[in-house]
Amino acid sequence: MASFEKAKWQIVARESIFGGNSVNPTRVDLARGKQRFALLAYAWKVTGEGRGRSGNNYRIQTTRSHEGDLLMESGRQTVGFGLDADREVIVAFDGWTKRATGRSSSVHIERATLDAAATDGYVEQEPRWDSRAAVTYGHGEELLAWISNQSATRMAAVQPLHCQISEDRAKVIADLWNSAPAAWLRRGDRLVLANREGSALLDRAVWQVLDIEVRTVTKEGRNPRRTVTFTCRRYGRVTTDHEATFLAGLTKRATT
Repeated sequence: MASFEKAKWQIVARESIFGGNSVNPTRVDLARGKQRFALLAYAWKVTGEGRGRSGNNYRIQTTRSHEGDLLMESGRQTVGFGLDADREVIVAFDGWTKRATGRSSSVHIERATLDAAATDGYVEQEPRWDSRAAVTYGHGEELLAWISNQSATRMAAVQPLHCQISEDRAKVIADLWNSAPAAWLRRGDRLVLANREGSALLDRAVWQVLDIEVRTVTKEGRNPRRTVTFTCRRYGRVTTDHEATFLAGLTKRATT
């Protein structure tokens, strides 16, 4: 948090939810003039990749003291932070997007992201629907701007396992991990429906998310999976005929 204080932000309140030496998570309130940030912050170290992954990239191992998903609180943004002490770089990721990946899962960071942050002071790692921001200790202002931008309305293309459309309402079920942008969406955000390849629309409506339900699905002989059910209302319509261009950046499919 010293990085934010260097940017003239005052820490007006800090409270560990579980008390004692546990910092995960901690309620942090920042203020500068009339501007306010209310965060629910998790903090870890940036380490090398674990077994089974090739290359020389890095990760944040999101081990936590509590059971279940990353916590969310009304009126606060859940943000995960990772400290790379060797480069003097802080990495941040959106806690909502990573909320349901498991109590000891990893958030992966490219070496190039850390190196660029150390050189340039600030860098973002794509994709937009699962981004990380990395800054040196003296660039807290840029990091807070990235955190603030996470509150903006989001739109993504979801590749559904199943969908049911009835007039102006839709129920969309997707794999929380395989249809990666699905984990990014919150109540009030918007989605369109894409095919499995992410190259064409299944429906030309734009849907607004009214409710979200995450479930664990277990099949014999297979690892548990997480599915997400979006309850939506019709919000608008896609008017372009260039579907592939429109979907570029909205799905997990790489742009070409």
